[in-house]
Amino acid sequence: MASSRFKLLGTYRTPNFEYGQRVNDERRGEVRIVGLSAGRIPWPVGIGPGGRSLVLYRDLARAVKRESEVAICFWFGIGHCTVRKWRKALGVPAKNEGTIARAVAHGRSRKGYRAIAAVHIKSRNPKLDAPRRTKIAAAKRGKPRPASVVAAVRRAHIGHRQSAESRRKMSESHRQRGTRPPWLNAPWAAWEDEAVRTLRPVAAAATTGRTLSAVFSRRHKLGLNKGRSRGG
Repeated sequence: MASSRFKLLGTYRTPNFEYGQRVNDERRGEVRIVGLSAGRIPWPVGIGPGGRSLVLYRDLARAVKRESEVAICFWFGIGHCTVRKWRKALGVPAKNEGTIARAVAHGRSRKGYRAIAAVHIKSRNPKLDAPRRTKIAAAKRGKPRPASVVAAVRRAHIGHRQSAESRRKMSESHRQRGTRPPWLNAPWAAWEDEAVRTLRPVAAAATTGRTLSAVFSRRHKLGLNKGRSRGG
């Protein structure tokens, strides 16, 4: 017997159909029925735009509008991503009748929501949440992030300018770790600084391999004059 987590509010039956029959899928448009799924509620499989998938029509469309996501997945044998696409296509709200009924049945009452809210408040308070944060930081320290995570973070920040306070904190972190942002050139070595001090800018640029603009910028940082005398 199925768990109460997957209880349906309504009754849904496999429709009568013929292989090769063309029907209207409420998400994909016209599709051709080519098979039958092996879910607990068998359902016609149609081929059309996007490939093969269960046909979103009749009782299945009615179930998606009314039932919870987990119940649809359990009875029709499909994944959560598919149900979310169906819900979006049908304009189903995040909390429909089935989702609310499931939450109430499993004790997610007002008391439960107050407890969840208290957990969120604690997690946002550095003093109350310090032990947990310290443990998480220790577990992750020294372990590089996966390349996929780094790429996702980079994409999320492209075109977004950080606040002055955020830039200050990032600069301070780089100084403490002795690291430099990857888009900057290599740090100046002692012999390069000596070349900047003793040679004319053009000669210093040729010796160090730096651009002339970089040499002038370095001279300014070292407290030297601009070095723009005639003849370079």
